[in-house]
Amino acid sequence: MSEKPPRYASWTAGKLPLPELAEMKRRGEKIVMVTAYDAPSGRLADAAGVDVILVGDSSGMVVHGRESTVPVTMDEIVFMTQWVTRGAKRPLIVADMPFGSYEESDEQAVRNAVRLVKDGGADAVKVERGGTTVQRARAIVGAGIPVMGHVGLTPQTATVLGGFKAQGRTAERAQELLADAKALQEAGCFAIVLEAVPPAVAETVTKALAVPTIGIGAGGGTDGQVLVWHDMLGYYDGRAPRFVKRYASVGEVIEQALAQYAEDVRGGAFPEEQHTYAMPEEELEAFRASSR
Repeated sequence: MSEKPPRYASWTAGKLPLPELAEMKRRGEKIVMVTAYDAPSGRLADAAGVDVILVGDSSGMVVHGRESTVPVTMDEIVFMTQWVTRGAKRPLIVADMPFGSYEESDEQAVRNAVRLVKDGGADAVKVERGGTTVQRARAIVGAGIPVMGHVGLTPQTATVLGGFKAQGRTAERAQELLADAKALQEAGCFAIVLEAVPPAVAETVTKALAVPTIGIGAGGGTDGQVLVWHDMLGYYDGRAPRFVKRYASVGEVIEQALAQYAEDVRGGAFPEEQHTYAMPEEELEAFRASSR
């Protein structure tokens, strides 16, 4: 990129401070968040001026080829977080706590959150749902690790919710969603993701909270937005959710490039002389003589 976005230039000297997100909410500035799973993606998101990168368990579907996020393991999230932090230096890095890594007990939750920060290099972790997750979030925050909450459509428990469907579409469910968000804020979460929620509900929740909300399929009334890397760039051949806006068709470009490469190799057009290394003529003659 030839130049940085205006606000981005104010914090290029170092990592975005966590309290800056609350200040952005106060000032009415939108927070930009994307997922990423490796160093090149982290570097590009950094260069584009993204504020927050989520190392999401969405990798299970868009990178690993699985049917859901449930099988994603701690080891996988730790590895991917290490990769992303090598590429992204300025954005905040939030690592998803995968299914099964925090439900059992506060001790399990804290142990795995510490691993994501200490071994993975994450700045914060993200947990899904309200209910008992509120207690887990409180324990992790108490251990000194920032936590992002996530309510609405929570992919780890999509089966319980009836599938990948919008949430909070009745007055009762909307009130439950608001209560979960408030409880997570009370537990110490620094931000809350609102996924697949009617815009009016998301806007009400956003106004009711002191901490920022990050929407995904929740309309424009949240304090920020997040999209999955492969969805927004057209790099995933699965069915994209309704709320995805595709900003590029990278998958098509890659497929075309690979097809051209295959054609060049089979037709002898690649490699050309410019893609090879020279050898002094006398050394070549010596080699030929010694190999007869």
